[in-house]
Amino acid sequence: MKTTWNSSNLQIPASFGFSKELMNKFHQAELFLFQHIQLSETEFSQKPSDTSGTAADPGTAYTFHVSSERARGDTDQFSPSVDSLFVSSDLNLNRLNVTLNETLQEHKTFSGQFGFRDLSGVRSFSPDQEMESRIIGGHEAWAHSWPWQVSLRFASMPACGGAIIGPLWVVSAAHCFQRYDKAAFWTVLAGTHDLDNPDERGQQLVGVSMITNYHGYNTRTKDGDVALLKLQEPLIFNEFVRPIDIWMTALPLLGRCTVTGWGSTRENGPRVNRLQEVNVTILPSDVCNQYYLGRILPSMFCAGKDEGGADACQGDSGGPLSCFTGSRYELAGLVSWGVGCGRARRPGVYTKIQQHTQWMSDIMKDRCGKQQSSRCEKAPGLAGLSVSQDGEVSVGNVTESCPFFWPWQVSLQANGQHYCSGALIHRRWVITAKHCSVRTKEDVVVLGVHDLRFSSSQTIPVDEVFNLPNDSSFPPKSDLSLLRLSVPARFSSNVSPVCVPDEDEDLDDSWSCVTSGWGSTEATVAIDPDRLHHVGLTLVNQTTCREKWGARLISDSHICSHPAGSTSCLGDSGAPLMCRRRGAYFLFGVVTWGSRRCDGAKPTIFTRISVYHSWITKVTEDI
Repeated sequence: MKTTWNSSNLQIPASFGFSKELMNKFHQAELFLFQHIQLSETEFSQKPSDTSGTAADPGTAYTFHVSSERARGDTDQFSPSVDSLFVSSDLNLNRLNVTLNETLQEHKTFSGQFGFRDLSGVRSFSPDQEMESRIIGGHEAWAHSWPWQVSLRFASMPACGGAIIGPLWVVSAAHCFQRYDKAAFWTVLAGTHDLDNPDERGQQLVGVSMITNYHGYNTRTKDGDVALLKLQEPLIFNEFVRPIDIWMTALPLLGRCTVTGWGSTRENGPRVNRLQEVNVTILPSDVCNQYYLGRILPSMFCAGKDEGGADACQGDSGGPLSCFTGSRYELAGLVSWGVGCGRARRPGVYTKIQQHTQWMSDIMKDRCGKQQSSRCEKAPGLAGLSVSQDGEVSVGNVTESCPFFWPWQVSLQANGQHYCSGALIHRRWVITAKHCSVRTKEDVVVLGVHDLRFSSSQTIPVDEVFNLPNDSSFPPKSDLSLLRLSVPARFSSNVSPVCVPDEDEDLDDSWSCVTSGWGSTEATVAIDPDRLHHVGLTLVNQTTCREKWGARLISDSHICSHPAGSTSCLGDSGAPLMCRRRGAYFLFGVVTWGSRRCDGAKPTIFTRISVYHSWITKVTEDI
């Protein structure tokens, strides 16, 4: 198999600071290489050989022995003989004496945020196998030579491709999950070459715990066709399984990149069982828009050949388009859509992945329970109750919070009026009190709001309400509702989820707890009811709580706190009890009931979230 060396592999940013004369010499050599030199992959050798089974050292040198055969598809020119080219962490072009830096591109890396930069995009090669039938203009890849390629399996059947970008993360196309987005149906098969060989060495089969489609994905235009899959357990990186970084600079226009997958070898044809690869050329957007009559959006690009014959096809969706930087490969695109497979003037259309890195980073970083604002220098003080000589009760230490200090706090509204609070626990899910009686299709969840008199950029209708089974007790032992949003929330510095405690997570003196909400009562007359306020709460042990309320009313599904946390004292139903430890806040309770008239002798009762962790997990994963 012959691979043509192309100019996209030898890009040098102007910021390297080489002299104009030296740059001119380099580009002359670049043009020479692009037009004349072909690389024989069967003569490709890695120095030194990597027998450890671990990632190749980033400084490893690769030797390309240059053949003098005619390049397939070229004109009648022949390639002159050149002894060798050495590509390493320093690219040594002997004829020019030019040394480039390790990546040949100066840009911020995506994977650098997550600590696996050295592995990303580094290919590994096992002994070559006999070639199999070609895909559209391509051929079988060397086994395990694209170690970031995965097969996404729906109910054990190969359905789409994807690329590994972290130990727990795979990126693919959103349209793969348009009909079936339940994570439990999907698995990721990594480190495989032959899908028909279940015993192939190096395979890792991992379940999917979460599928997140890009919030701006348009099913009609395919704008934003990207999805992130979080795995149930981390992949083990080795010679068979490695991540790939994101291409962060301008795409290598007219440069050749490689698309890989197990899709059809011809339009409407059967899948293949061994991984295929095909080199495609990134085309100018204006040319592609001529072919597709203006349907190519800024989030897309085209790659293929004007005359056709090189393309991804059915079954390749979501698979990677990988481009060489000079030292490693980076992910430039994901297989998205096209007209037919390999047709002339109908190149494949790919998702431009670099446009979605901020969204990807927000999801990949575990943001639950983390406050984004640093303008509040100290936590709210602990609540206290005082009674005046006239018998008026007031709550002490209730203060207005800093704007967006509690980014998971949401306002539940009907006809533009706030009636309850809730807490965001996931892009698609909010927890509130069942007694709030949220109505589907009518009520809305307002996110990222501090002052209710101002509109929010995210107001999302409630798609469905899930209530705990009614236990018929009064007061209720459980008072929870899960609200499914009609569209996923967009995470930002003003909107992010709170953590949900595990069933065995228990409260003790090491936790500090706070409640927050809108509204006011006679006990908080100094507070603006339209602005979010908060106060610290001390917890009351179960023994004391039962003494105050009666043993029959208090169960293990309750958390008791200082009386000031009740709706009669602070004025908001569904208010959260948030407790902090290890730098993150966990949603431990939702206010359920308390004294009718802000009685200092009666503790506030919250429904204990951790008791219902399995119910929350079942509902949110089953939908």
